[in-house]
Amino acid sequence: MAKIVIIGGGPGGLYATLEAKKQGHDVLLLEKNKIGQNIRCAEGFFDVLQILDKPPAGIKYKVEELIVKVKSEHTINVNPLHIWMTDRATWQKELAKQAVNAGAIIKEDTPISPDDLKELKQNYDYIIDASGAFSVTSKSYGFIDFYKNNCGKTVQYTISGDFSHLKNCFKVGLLPDFRGYYWIFPKGCKKDSTANVGIGNFDNSRYNLWKKLNDVLEFENLNGEHYKITKRYGGICPIKLLDKLVYDNILLVGDAAGLTSPLHGGGIDMAIISGMQAVNAISQGTQAYEHLLKRQLSKRLEYEKMLAQVWDQRDFDEIEELIGRISKSNLFSLMYNPKLMPLSTKLITSSFDLKGNPAN
Repeated sequence: MAKIVIIGGGPGGLYATLEAKKQGHDVLLLEKNKIGQNIRCAEGFFDVLQILDKPPAGIKYKVEELIVKVKSEHTINVNPLHIWMTDRATWQKELAKQAVNAGAIIKEDTPISPDDLKELKQNYDYIIDASGAFSVTSKSYGFIDFYKNNCGKTVQYTISGDFSHLKNCFKVGLLPDFRGYYWIFPKGCKKDSTANVGIGNFDNSRYNLWKKLNDVLEFENLNGEHYKITKRYGGICPIKLLDKLVYDNILLVGDAAGLTSPLHGGGIDMAIISGMQAVNAISQGTQAYEHLLKRQLSKRLEYEKMLAQVWDQRDFDEIEELIGRISKSNLFSLMYNPKLMPLSTKLITSSFDLKGNPAN
């Protein structure tokens, strides 16, 4: 039995806590706020590799279709995939309850400073850092700039109003000359509901994202008297895996490890997987962690990086045509079948020379 302290009460930290208790470890979880507070994501949960159970609480609905707006709107069937709209606060509170019932200790309102980290290193066998970006470890070991140089930037409103026209669907939209997208993720399909509406870019270009988001509200007709902004917040998503994931007896998971998609910025599933793999690695020695994690996630990350590269090298008209083909052929479900990802990679790379021209 090891003494483990986990920093951060998001999905990565909570699943690590549950896994550690399952394996018989002594676990303390430290959360700088209250569990379920300060959630800054769109709250969609995409289990890309289809290896996780659906959230035990907080599910609003399973996403059946994805509406993609380029020049025109395209509807893609995503029912075969594991995509849910969640209320993350409810979900995380339930996970915390399960962890406490399993014997873990959770301390809320406990931010950790670099000095605190030094003390924790001495008093615990292992530290799992699930504190996000910028991680507590990065402040102690001096690699904050890695996140700054390898991140997407997002801003988001929570809006109350009538989103019944979207039913159980997510909507995303692409914009000309913009490496990113906007999203409308409704919390429900009733006339009196809320939605997370945001925009993010996933390169190092500088944009006024708040202005672009306000433009989105205008052309999506979400700025009238029937819609009200109730929250506004922004953040970053690290879209490159750190070269080093273990610092002394500290293991980085989730956003702290740079684990969000280089294609779309989502990463809840990878936070969960990395949290559990960090615990699994403890019995084998911390250096096993990077091997275990890369074995499970590297093909997925390489695949999404390749899709992002294709996106970068298409102009807006070509993207319109490509999304149209995907929606008509049901190709999206095949593209995101974990068993077919290697084949999909070969097909896509053989279709494009990845320099902007169709392959011969």
